[in-house]
Amino acid sequence: MVQIGLSAFIEIPHENRYRVHTFNFYVYPGSFGSVNVKFLCQASALEFLCRHNFDFNKFIYDGISYLNEEQEKVLCNEIEELSVATDAECDYDEITVQEISSKISEWLATAKNEDKLVLEKPPSVSDYVLHSQLRQRFPAIWTISVDRLHVQCAKITEEKKSIILKEHEMENERVLNSMLGFTRVFRLLVKHRKPIVGHNCFMDLMLMYDKFYRPLPVKYSQFKEDISRLFPFVFDTKSMSASMRKSYKETGLFENTTLSRLYAAFQRRFDLYQPAIIHGQEGSKYREAEALHEAGYDAFMTGSVFLRIAHLKAVVHLSFAEAQPLPFSHLFSIISPDMGRLNLIRASVNDINLLGSDSKSLRPEWLLVRSRKRSQPLKPMQLAGLFSAFGSVDIRPRSRQEALLAVGNWGCVRDILSSLSKHPHITVRKYNMWKHSPVVRSLLW
Repeated sequence: MVQIGLSAFIEIPHENRYRVHTFNFYVYPGSFGSVNVKFLCQASALEFLCRHNFDFNKFIYDGISYLNEEQEKVLCNEIEELSVATDAECDYDEITVQEISSKISEWLATAKNEDKLVLEKPPSVSDYVLHSQLRQRFPAIWTISVDRLHVQCAKITEEKKSIILKEHEMENERVLNSMLGFTRVFRLLVKHRKPIVGHNCFMDLMLMYDKFYRPLPVKYSQFKEDISRLFPFVFDTKSMSASMRKSYKETGLFENTTLSRLYAAFQRRFDLYQPAIIHGQEGSKYREAEALHEAGYDAFMTGSVFLRIAHLKAVVHLSFAEAQPLPFSHLFSIISPDMGRLNLIRASVNDINLLGSDSKSLRPEWLLVRSRKRSQPLKPMQLAGLFSAFGSVDIRPRSRQEALLAVGNWGCVRDILSSLSKHPHITVRKYNMWKHSPVVRSLLW
């Protein structure tokens, strides 16, 4: 997760208009104490971001930190116990800290209350770790950073230290809030219970759960229960548009349900009394130019598509005389059956239902592709070229001799089985778990 886009659509009463405030948040997992997240990057993902002018410097230098509840508890405990320095960091900097400690010990032997000592600050030790270590080792002093290069030690009385510690609690709270970062925005969204709209957003919700709430649960049912409690009004414009494709086949409106194509299709279409959308100052740059794959612009397109779909559903059966501007409360009542339904890609079902039982699969089972000769291993690129002529397919190699094939509809299955029944190099048949799964076969054996 590198960037989050939020667009807040605010209805202007009695004007059939919405003002949208759009924000881009660069997010970066800050490190502090034992909270030091490891993450992986895929080369193609970075290349994609480069092609769309992603600002990597801003991501790393200015990215907003975040914590989930588990990380927050760990950090709170460490701050309370002044144990933020990790074992690795302490081992690495112990010699440097010890050198400073020796100088302070010599000074304390003759120092009086309110006396001060300024020392050079070691660049290899973070401010928080340095102050925590010195204050722990020398209860009779208090330390502050004078500037980037120097630290000041002052000998103080117990009374003064108790006053400073109360102020220091506020400093700890500021540190925690800084580390919480975008999590505070997430908690505001949870608190205010507004409708949350995404496009193909199942993965987005899983990331939000894991990064800002709790580590993903083992059970899928637990995830559904938690997400529907955090965000009771979730809509997925990918799922909504896919469900309307058949009804609007002649117009081609939902022929392509990728976000940018869907947004462009609605821009070319006019519906009676469709609501107007105006940008607030934050999103003024989007008035004139597109910014595809910038998170904020994608959020704006998603909200726009959502409103147009809701309006279309509301007016489709109205005559010209009956049509009129419709408030969002009316639109919301029309689209409520779509609530909680999230699109799934490359799965046996079209969508999942956060608010109830999932639909049964209507898609065909896998096909098993085998090479007729052991001396001729399957080549994924050649298979992709061969099967692409039959429609949308996914190929997963299982060995040098076998591959699994997922297809989108039963017609595609019939065409493949019929056309390739006598292929000279491969055989294609319906996959049967009892016959073809190595795990099941080994258990039965």
